[in-house]
Amino acid sequence: MVFVHTNRFRQDLPSYSKRLVIPLPHPTDDSRELIKAAMAGLERIFKKDIWYQKCGIMLIDLCDHDNEQLGLLAEPISDEKRARNEKLMATLDKLNREHGKNTVRIGMPRKQNAWELRCEHRTPRYTTRWEELAVAKT
Repeated sequence: MVFVHTNRFRQDLPSYSKRLVIPLPHPTDDSRELIKAAMAGLERIFKKDIWYQKCGIMLIDLCDHDNEQLGLLAEPISDEKRARNEKLMATLDKLNREHGKNTVRIGMPRKQNAWELRCEHRTPRYTTRWEELAVAKT
């Protein structure tokens, strides 16, 4: 689902609020497909010359990657294409994990911040990263 809305408290500006659910033909975790669907939805609800306060994307009806159920007439994705897509997404995730968030992004150049977060003294993330979990030696 994509949504946009203006500031409803600004009486001097036109008010507009719209949301649209974009059904996907099959379950996916491919960022390229999600972005393509979101952009298609945004193009349908976006209006020019409006000052938007907020826009967003929400993923709904999530399911487990291994338990997808296709529609009656849906064509399944070939194992070769699925493996290629999974490898590409895993590579993007690995690069961003190792070299910093948003190192590799889809469809846009890397934004140069005026400041960069330094992580030399960051505490380990035991609860969210398996590779940083403390290991007891026996």
